[in-house]
Amino acid sequence: MADKCSTSASPAVCKPRCTVVIPCFNAVATIAPTLLSACRQTIKDIEIIVVDDGSTDTGPAMITAIAATDPRVRIIRQANKGVSAARNAGITAAKSRLIALLDADDSWALDHLETHLKRLAEDKRLGVSFSAARFVDTKGAVVGQSRAKLSNPTPAELLSSNPTTTCSTLVIRRDVFKDVGLFRTDMRHNEDQEWLFRVTLSGWTMTGDANARVDYRTSPGGLASDLDAMFMGFQTMLREARKLAPTLVERNEARATANMMRYLARRAISLGLAPRIARGWILAALKLRPTLALSEPRATLPTLIAALVPPVLLLPVLHLVRQPIIHA
Repeated sequence: MADKCSTSASPAVCKPRCTVVIPCFNAVATIAPTLLSACRQTIKDIEIIVVDDGSTDTGPAMITAIAATDPRVRIIRQANKGVSAARNAGITAAKSRLIALLDADDSWALDHLETHLKRLAEDKRLGVSFSAARFVDTKGAVVGQSRAKLSNPTPAELLSSNPTTTCSTLVIRRDVFKDVGLFRTDMRHNEDQEWLFRVTLSGWTMTGDANARVDYRTSPGGLASDLDAMFMGFQTMLREARKLAPTLVERNEARATANMMRYLARRAISLGLAPRIARGWILAALKLRPTLALSEPRATLPTLIAALVPPVLLLPVLHLVRQPIIHA
């Protein structure tokens, strides 16, 4: 699509305060409400770049129709290369110094950008501003909320969990990408956590807002349902982190891996997978780190009980592990 500055003098298009980047692949079921949540932000002088990553559904037609009514929306089309490559294409094309990421199946509260632009203006060393997120199901019903450390997580903490929950919570200074690079395109899982780990090593700060301003859609058939692939992505993240901070990774690898295994057990339970799957993950976590139940009982014991005891006996416990959470 042509640069709209050639045909429009709108400051929102030519000198946006923030660029929204939305990677999109076969998201016909969700892309319209996602895009409209960006268009309806209280901050109006923004540009919105949707990167169509080789979609084969009618999602691109929906995007084109919305773009025809809103000159701030720009479409970039590319052959399918994966979500990281799509994000990177949008970041590279952005005109502004601030970049907000939004996945094609998530949505924002109306004041999402206003909140984060204010936070970034008040603290020049703040490189990444994020918020808590609400988990919603495929029908839009709220099923939980993220819980994580909001104040400047350390590199060691980034190995064990992702406090930002999803890329859709992130508003980032362009200079951060200049310092730490873009997202790795060879990872389908944990690519955001790997990138955030690089940020924590860079000197930029990263803090979050406790109010949930993002609706993060969970789906049984989404990327987060392939537990083995998620663990492989985690191992790739550790391998790359080891190249940057070998001593730190060696000191924290067992704890981080056990926490990831526990998260996968909780994820198996929340997805209603065969009990043996959750049981395998939580027992592997405890074998690797036997003190896990003592050091982190609130996260570990309900998961262990739910994985070992028949579900019919577990109604008082299951709600503790079926609420979607980030791995922590």
